[in-house]
Amino acid sequence: MLNHDETVDYLNSFDGIPPEVLQPELLSDGSWLLDRSEFWASLLYDGADEELLDALFGGEQGVFDQMTDLWKEIEQSGKWPVLRLGTQAGDFALINWYVIDETEGHEFVVLPGDGRCIAVASVGAHSFGPGVSWPEAQRLVERGVLGSSAQRLLLLVRALGDGDSMTDMVDQVADALLAVRNAACPRETAVEAARQLLEDRGGRWSVHGDVLVSDNEYAARRLGGLPPEDLLKVTQALQ
Repeated sequence: MLNHDETVDYLNSFDGIPPEVLQPELLSDGSWLLDRSEFWASLLYDGADEELLDALFGGEQGVFDQMTDLWKEIEQSGKWPVLRLGTQAGDFALINWYVIDETEGHEFVVLPGDGRCIAVASVGAHSFGPGVSWPEAQRLVERGVLGSSAQRLLLLVRALGDGDSMTDMVDQVADALLAVRNAACPRETAVEAARQLLEDRGGRWSVHGDVLVSDNEYAARRLGGLPPEDLLKVTQALQ
């Protein structure tokens, strides 16, 4: 979970939502989602063809119906589930948000350890990214403690984008897809799903002074995106 200061910092980024809704207790532990196939379907939905996700995560219900049911469950709980990869300063979390006008999404945040909560990618009404390079993702997976390493990698997929590492990313994400849900699914299906999930999150990463930035025009971590001090905090946190 986020600590109190990180929670307040995150909630302060939302405009137009009644203050009585944006209370710290709105955010809750989301680790229960890891064992729900419909969660993975909802996280990856619209990043890959529905039939591929059905083959990986579908059951008697189609993948779309499953994820719709999950969002109704989250809405009715009145909580926004948070999945935090590790426990150390310099961490990363996925926040599943749901607002009163029935919009929902996934936001990916870096936690530098000083009470800040800095959004680097988002999937939903206002999508942006990528927010994490491949070497950063590998380090986060390695030092994380939430779930399995395959689950941690999939939690990062919608924030991940690195045009210099596409082959390695597709191969390892395909392995993670099979490990998390349906190992009997043909590997070609997982590889194609991984390719689709990653192909639109390209761009190259480069060092400018003390910060790592992406040249993708939709990346918060581009030059002129986040404030310079936030770019530095994120770079240092993910080293």
